[in-house]
Amino acid sequence: MRTMRIPAMMLATAAQLAWATTSVAAQAAQAGTSTADQIAQYTTTKLTTELNLTPDQVPKVQKVNVASAKELEKLVAKYEKDTSIAGDAALVKGYAQLVRANQVELKKILTPAQWTMHQQNKAERLARTQTEFMAYDLDLSVNQLTDVERINLSGANQLVTALDNVPGAKPTQQARLAAAKPIIDARDAALEKVLTVDQFKKMQANRRALHDLLLAEATAAPTSAAAAAPKPKP
Repeated sequence: MRTMRIPAMMLATAAQLAWATTSVAAQAAQAGTSTADQIAQYTTTKLTTELNLTPDQVPKVQKVNVASAKELEKLVAKYEKDTSIAGDAALVKGYAQLVRANQVELKKILTPAQWTMHQQNKAERLARTQTEFMAYDLDLSVNQLTDVERINLSGANQLVTALDNVPGAKPTQQARLAAAKPIIDARDAALEKVLTVDQFKKMQANRRALHDLLLAEATAAPTSAAAAAPKPKP
């Protein structure tokens, strides 16, 4: 009988595809780590490339990111089923505090030049914030994580530019929303093509919280005064 041999490269490719379509949480379980570790590694890898971190800085940044990711995991779990206005407000406030507390710790590790560069990369930070949140909230796969970050980065670049050009010395929330709406709608349409039906429905259910967070972070000033930011309560 003739046997069919599958080339090793095809097996390796199949394994990579299977791994890429597995959720981050499932991969963490398979690897014997936590989802927080996986998300923190994603963030640290991005910062390593973006800021050219030294070998000494990388584990310190990873430690900070793991701590932040674990707090984010708790926060998402706490408000996962509460889609009320009050719940959304608490979620956004808690996450904003987490982001700022993370920045306080990173500033202690980065050089002044790295910190300045990090603060200037506002769109990149905004896209990472959104992607990290969605990775937990929607249980993204590795493939989705890459696609979602690409979409979020494109949207963040447009959003930061649009909000920076809203007329008036102190634009109203209504003016910011009007400027942001077409960009957010286009981003959501792109995300719908990447997410599963259930994931997109969940994102829509949490739409107000996600959009409030997006606007809050996009309009936030550089965190030069971040040292004064309170740490989130566990």
